[in-house]
Amino acid sequence: MATKKLLAKLGKFLDADRASQRKEIQSIRKVLKKLKHKERDLREKLPKTPEGEERDDIAAKLEVIYAQRRKGVDRVKELRGVHKPGEGKDTAQDQTKDS
Repeated sequence: MATKKLLAKLGKFLDADRASQRKEIQSIRKVLKKLKHKERDLREKLPKTPEGEERDDIAAKLEVIYAQRRKGVDRVKELRGVHKPGEGKDTAQDQTKDS
């Protein structure tokens, strides 16, 4: 195959990958929005609920929702290519070892 054809195939492959990432990001964001509304409703309900088992259930649900939202946000960042400082790329400590 000619180089141009190979590059064209590679471009199509990468574009398809970006499109699938965009779809995944959109679906995750939709779920995150629903979780945020659910979390907000539970946070409003928590102070109105008397001490007891129901209040503990609400608090447990809030913890789970928070963890799910955190994972979703991290996944969106990962798909977008946003890295936290110190992750992925060489850190200053790694660079000093090479010297």
